[in-house]
Amino acid sequence: MRPKLVAIALVGLLSVMPAWAKKGEPKFKSMEVRHFSRVEGVEIPPEFPDFLYAAVREELEKSGLFKEMTGENEVVDPADAPQSFILDGSILEYGKGSVAKAVIIGFGVGRRSLRIKLTVHRRSDNQTVLDEELKVRSPAQWKPAVLAKSVAKKIAGEIKRGLK
Repeated sequence: MRPKLVAIALVGLLSVMPAWAKKGEPKFKSMEVRHFSRVEGVEIPPEFPDFLYAAVREELEKSGLFKEMTGENEVVDPADAPQSFILDGSILEYGKGSVAKAVIIGFGVGRRSLRIKLTVHRRSDNQTVLDEELKVRSPAQWKPAVLAKSVAKKIAGEIKRGLK
């Protein structure tokens, strides 16, 4: 009796699998991600803006919302401009955190913090579609590349929610 149930469950799962794997058509034509600027006085690791730029592009590609990701200041066909967007951002605040406090005290003390402002404009008329401020906290032990990946996932999630 048991092998029959397993076989039936396996056949049912395999018949539904293609529906799970199939992604819908992208909703928008393109997204241009620009390097995030930083407010004067914000001290971040010098490589962090490049890590963040690459991670945001990667996360937005994975999201499936956009048919293509364009480079900075790349020209887009005027017919596609109403369905194309530009992501600008700036790093407003960066707190390095303290590994010593995190280890000795714990309970979230000593965590690294990052505050970012995101702005997404429509390429055709420069209308602001999304204007958000995000605050991300992470362990102080994380390297800049890992922090950038974490921030990029949050940015991609905000854009996905904001553009639907």
